[in-house]
Amino acid sequence: MSFACPVCRFPGLEEAPYDEHGCASFDICPCCGTQFGYDDATTGHSELRARWIAGGKRWWSEKGPPADWGAETQLAQIGE
Repeated sequence: MSFACPVCRFPGLEEAPYDEHGCASFDICPCCGTQFGYDDATTGHSELRARWIAGGKRWWSEKGPPADWGAETQLAQIGE
């Protein structure tokens, strides 16, 4: 099972960013670099998303993106 990042909507997270009780995983999204429970503790997801977009929607992890990765496809899932 995979989960989506609430900031960039990357669908390949191995763990939910927040559990059913609202506790953060403290994992880092490999796409946008958001650490859940840290970066979004004082800054909202929409602001973090705007910063990621303004920074060029770059893949964050050194591991590299999946072959089928596309920032625009992810962002289309937000519905804003």
